[in-house]
Amino acid sequence: MKYPNATLWYVVFLLTLASTLSFIDRQILNVMIGPIKRDLGGLSDTEISLIIGLAFSAVYSLTTLPLARIADRYSRRNVIAAGIFSWSLMTALAGMANSFWALFGARMGVGVGEASLGPATQSILADYFEQHRLPLAYGIVAAAPFIGTGLANIVGGPLIDYLEARPLLVMPVFGEMYSWQTVLVVVGLPGILLTLLMFTIKEPKREGASADRTEGYSYRELWQFCLSRRKYLTYHFIAYLCLSIQGFAFLTWIVEFFVRIHGWTRTEIGLTYGSIALIVGIMGSIGAGYYAGYWLAKGRADAPMRLAFYGTIGLGPLAVIMPLVSSDWLAIAIIIPITFFMAMPPGLSNAALQAISPNRLRGQMIAVYLICVSFLSYLFAPLIIGLMNDYVFGREDAIGLSLASLAFVNYAIAAVCLYLCLDPLKDAVARVREFAED
Repeated sequence: MKYPNATLWYVVFLLTLASTLSFIDRQILNVMIGPIKRDLGGLSDTEISLIIGLAFSAVYSLTTLPLARIADRYSRRNVIAAGIFSWSLMTALAGMANSFWALFGARMGVGVGEASLGPATQSILADYFEQHRLPLAYGIVAAAPFIGTGLANIVGGPLIDYLEARPLLVMPVFGEMYSWQTVLVVVGLPGILLTLLMFTIKEPKREGASADRTEGYSYRELWQFCLSRRKYLTYHFIAYLCLSIQGFAFLTWIVEFFVRIHGWTRTEIGLTYGSIALIVGIMGSIGAGYYAGYWLAKGRADAPMRLAFYGTIGLGPLAVIMPLVSSDWLAIAIIIPITFFMAMPPGLSNAALQAISPNRLRGQMIAVYLICVSFLSYLFAPLIIGLMNDYVFGREDAIGLSLASLAFVNYAIAAVCLYLCLDPLKDAVARVREFAED
């Protein structure tokens, strides 16, 4: 079924807004690492990494597949709305945390809510858009991490510096609050309004292979599908695991890197990197989606992964060099193309996974990806850098060496795996109806 362009882009707008808020709520702690460590009793880099990574990722991964299964059988719009309300409320409640375990528990609640978004969003878009237009839609929504990172840095950095220079704020209901607690309340509450806006869009009619299969697929059938495409999925997942670990490590620690190594304030790096992420990140993600759609329309079934491969080749050397240069402004200049290339792969992954999946498996395939890739990357990306700082190099100012070492390993592996998955992707796309008709 074809929908009016105004409807299509309104849906993309709302889903991009939801993904942006999700990423702000997920990443806002990154610009407040120093104040949180201080106010919660002098936490180590490893402990703050566990709050940012493990607390979120463990629950996120455990709940992703059951929520995706619900999305593949029932209203995806309602699943998304419930998730937005849940994670927004938990982010605001994190503003009441006054200990390591209280903040750890609140982050677990954020993970439950956000687990609903990815699978339902990718599946619902696949039924709104024609296949050759889908990569652009995914590219726009996939720009959300960079929009969210940009806004979190542009607003969060200056806000935390402003609040740090003033006495503790007293807020209704929440009481006396540290600077970072106030920020969590401020960024969490707007999501509740977005929950209501989600009910202005309709659940689209399901299209494509297995669309009429109302009972959905069992976990056993999902496993069989993955095994039958295991060559492609193995290369895809390994490549994106490496890309995600390095990407989230970069986003988690870039503010702290400039504070520790180059002596910038959180306002200075927040405004600078936030602007880069907001502008260049959007360009990279949407540009990749546009060209992938163009190539797909020309019959290039491997277009999503081929573009991801090209982006990784450009990204690797720059990501190794940037943390090692002595000039702060040279580092900023290198971050511009890094951000562009980092923004390319996420939407391309979603386009490829939806292209190989029957309709009633779309949400669950995204969930499998999130479990295999996002769980490990959310867990290890912040933690690896913290562990390297604390136990390998033994000092906080070794953060540049940690980032460069990790980039060398991750981008080399990712480039090889992306190249090896090109032919298996073509085969998996050609077989998409085969599984649905069995």
